[in-house]
Amino acid sequence: MRRGYKWVDRELARMDPETDWERMIALYVGYRVPEFALATALYPGTMRMMQPGATAATLAHTAKLTARPERRYRDANHFLMAWMVDGLSSGAGRAAADRLNRIHLAVARATPHLPGNFDDTDDFVYPLVLLATYGDRLQTSLGLPGTSEPMKTAWHRWAQTLFRVLERESGPLADEHFPEDWDAMCEFAVKFDARPYEPTEAGHIVATAMMDHFAHRWFRAPFRAFGRDLTRYLAGDRVCRLHRIGRLSPRRERVVRLFLKSAFRALSLLPDYRTPLPERVRRGARTRATATGLSCR
Repeated sequence: MRRGYKWVDRELARMDPETDWERMIALYVGYRVPEFALATALYPGTMRMMQPGATAATLAHTAKLTARPERRYRDANHFLMAWMVDGLSSGAGRAAADRLNRIHLAVARATPHLPGNFDDTDDFVYPLVLLATYGDRLQTSLGLPGTSEPMKTAWHRWAQTLFRVLERESGPLADEHFPEDWDAMCEFAVKFDARPYEPTEAGHIVATAMMDHFAHRWFRAPFRAFGRDLTRYLAGDRVCRLHRIGRLSPRRERVVRLFLKSAFRALSLLPDYRTPLPERVRRGARTRATATGLSCR
């Protein structure tokens, strides 16, 4: 079916965010978002999530981000695409939520010396709020138009619904409080970020590993320093200081901002994708495997 040059906005305009929010998120992420954009949310978002020392300690204990960063990246992509593109009500979406719940419980049982790492409700709210508000926060910080009101509603419904099917160590989150609307999500994130956090060695080790993996995965050797700067900018100065991963000079920050603005403007001019994000990710993985001489199986 011929969809036209900029067809996503036309389809979104026909939908009601109160009832069609799941389809809206699937359409937007599936056919508007490049894989690279998803990666820019994953790495700095995880650095923000582990501002609490207990979260950083758990991520360091599992060692997945330091010893197997590519596998951790693929797993995170699997969860996000199942929830965003397949949809939370789909079989893939429900299976992904069940799998994450099992992983959290298994890690909690394996780390009795780290009590409560999967029992603080805020530690579940915050990552979902970050994912829902990431695009708007980044675009407005660059002086660009942010998320539309209908998409803000859709993103809130998505985050709230996913929160309801997740479980903490002591039981389901279905009856726990989640911010009641978009503005409340933004307010929650500001307050969470403003809490007094103490730097930890675990946070430094994991954040450094993530920054290096992002730079090596997405940038060729001459530009990897820029890849690290991009990660620092997206994580924010406060998080960089907390994890001791370096800070941006004003000149380097201007370069990163120019890059991001140019990327957003290019996306606004390019046609919408006709191949869904999961297939584009699979094709990219096959291409990288072939280039490195690895099996695609």
